[in-house]
Amino acid sequence: MKAAPVDTVAELLAEERVARTVWRLALPTMTASVVQSANSFLDRIFVGQLGPHALAGVGVGSQLMFLTMALAMAVSAGATAIVARMAGAGDTDNLRRAARQALGLGLVLGACFMFLAYLLLPQIVRWYGLEAGADQQARQFLALALLGVPASFLMMGLSGTFRGLGDTRSPMYASIVATLVHIVGDYLLIFGKFGLPRLGVQGAGIAMAISLWAGALMLWLLQWRSARRELAIPALPNWSWWWRILRIGLPASARTFIYSTSAVMFTGVLAATAAGTAAVAALPIGLTAESIAFMPGFAFAIAASALVGQALGARNERLAERFGWTAAWQSCAVMTTMAVVFYVFAEQFAGLFTSDPQVKALAVAYLRINALTEPLLAFGMTLAGALQGAGDSLKAMFATLLTQWVVRIPLAYLLALGLGWDAIGAWWAMSLSSGFSGVLMIALFRHGGWKRVKV
Repeated sequence: MKAAPVDTVAELLAEERVARTVWRLALPTMTASVVQSANSFLDRIFVGQLGPHALAGVGVGSQLMFLTMALAMAVSAGATAIVARMAGAGDTDNLRRAARQALGLGLVLGACFMFLAYLLLPQIVRWYGLEAGADQQARQFLALALLGVPASFLMMGLSGTFRGLGDTRSPMYASIVATLVHIVGDYLLIFGKFGLPRLGVQGAGIAMAISLWAGALMLWLLQWRSARRELAIPALPNWSWWWRILRIGLPASARTFIYSTSAVMFTGVLAATAAGTAAVAALPIGLTAESIAFMPGFAFAIAASALVGQALGARNERLAERFGWTAAWQSCAVMTTMAVVFYVFAEQFAGLFTSDPQVKALAVAYLRINALTEPLLAFGMTLAGALQGAGDSLKAMFATLLTQWVVRIPLAYLLALGLGWDAIGAWWAMSLSSGFSGVLMIALFRHGGWKRVKV
């Protein structure tokens, strides 16, 4: 199989087809996100049949695997920004160096993080305070799933290069292959089908590791069989290049960590409300809806990242700005449509997950209150991607830190507990902080400092 044919840089940067170009780059990423959501859903169904301990253990293990993938985003974001800039400038030598260094960096970091994870595994799992049965299941799952960590870093490095070149279809194909391998592997190894041993959560761990390697191998083969096959060969370490990649990528990766830690604190505020357990139970229902809404935001952020970087490389700042705003408006249109759907059908959606009247009422309130600021959230997500593509990921990180820790958590505490609005106050804090993030990102992008950042 060959890499998907992609437009040339000149075609991508054509002034008369900005809107179409943004949509064409975003659509494959949205498709991959839908496939990944289906994968997570089926994984929960399969593991859930093993009992509550298995579900809890694999749930914790999957969170830790997601954390390693978030760290791998440092390689992907850095590679996208630099490769896009070099592609736009027509600097093939530095493009080649950036891509090959990103590949080498991904392999080294992946191996290092896998080693550290195995070393710290007992302590990490112990922090969750699981019951003995769930704790054992989490360890059994991770002992095998962690073998896929180097593959996730490799896949992220390759994806960053493809996206920087304006090819979002190849990462989509690799994601589909990885998902299919994961689903089939889960079915065969968890339950012992077609003569294979019944391995339970260990089978789930093996399936995850194999699926990550399948996705990485798929992307590597697509690169190897493309016109740029030399980009599939990792280069020996060059510390200056590694720093260039990580200087952009680490703040992008840190944004995920900020979201994760603030989510823990937000859950703590919910637990302290009068609704307590019901509010905490309603939260994942709302987050499930938001994860669906995040798909287009994430997709348009990736499109904006690649196109803004390429336009800046071509020294066309006006076009880079057009790409950023066009991606943001398209993202806003799609996410606003989804927000209207969730607002109108909030009761039906919540009813899919719970029959408890209190939990359902709180979930409906979450969906309707947060739907109000979904358009601004779309701008925030997409323009953060544009800033990262320009190499200005530090501003996006500080904006996320300000939104989550300075606005959302204190406001949730004030409204839910201080003013006695209970869980409804927490929902308003979440909604208003999402709106604030959009306004802040609009201001940062409009300011234009990102146009002068060197990568």
